[in-house]
Amino acid sequence: MRIGIITSDPQLESCRQLAEEASSRGHEWVPLELLRLSVRNSAPYLFEGGVEVAHLDAAIIRLGALLPGLVSAAGRALEQQGTALLDGVDALLAANDKMATLQRLSAAGIAVPETELVRDLDQLEAAVDRVGGVPVVVKPLHGSQGRGVILAERKSTAISMMQSVLFQSREFILQRYIECGGQDTRVVIMDGEVVAAMQRSAPEGDFRSNLHRGGSARCIEPSDDMKSLALEAAHHVGLRCAGVDIVNSGDQLLVLEVNGSPGLEGISSVTGVNVAGRWIDALESVVLERSASGSHEGRDREQV
Repeated sequence: MRIGIITSDPQLESCRQLAEEASSRGHEWVPLELLRLSVRNSAPYLFEGGVEVAHLDAAIIRLGALLPGLVSAAGRALEQQGTALLDGVDALLAANDKMATLQRLSAAGIAVPETELVRDLDQLEAAVDRVGGVPVVVKPLHGSQGRGVILAERKSTAISMMQSVLFQSREFILQRYIECGGQDTRVVIMDGEVVAAMQRSAPEGDFRSNLHRGGSARCIEPSDDMKSLALEAAHHVGLRCAGVDIVNSGDQLLVLEVNGSPGLEGISSVTGVNVAGRWIDALESVVLERSASGSHEGRDREQV
């Protein structure tokens, strides 16, 4: 198969692991660097560096904070061309938007922290009260690896932070702080199955447990309740591949985020699981499913 990946940087460790796994199975790996892409609304749909992207059997979309509009347009171009995607553009966009994710989860009855997306300067103080008062967490609407996430322990600090973000014409969510001892659990889902999990701990003096922020992690076997919650969260966001972040508030489990482009380096090194291999497994399954479906449709037409 020819497998493409849309990414801001093909040299990232996650991309390298996926490339090695795909190549080891005899697949042709085609990196599509985001900043070199051009997308048309009609055929030919997709170009890289001015050259038309040849047919791809399957593709992976790494949707991050950089140019989500271009990534989604490129993903839709692949969909128009009939390229098999493990996760569709709509699900990835929902996962990339923290508020959209939480809205989907809340509508499904899944426990999440009280959260508000606010732009009205006159409502900032009231918004802090509505999510439960200080301390509160201020997060960018889009982003990963804990970048731009701030814990405000005083209302005046929270309002000042939010004003600063709004004056820069950026969007953020205000979220109730969940006391969890600086720990959360990342559960990785591949094609409807929990394949790996790690418990992350924040470094001293910080509340963010992200490994890119200096946090530490250890491999764990998640409880049945945690597995069920992670699978349900991924399902309601519409993802076959996901990293689900869960915290234990003491009396219940809550989902913080559902990541449609989870990093592989940390989870693979901590757990020893070949997550990239499981990802390629899932992608191969999607291609086989589409092939079988096409064969059945062809036989049905012949019978008619």
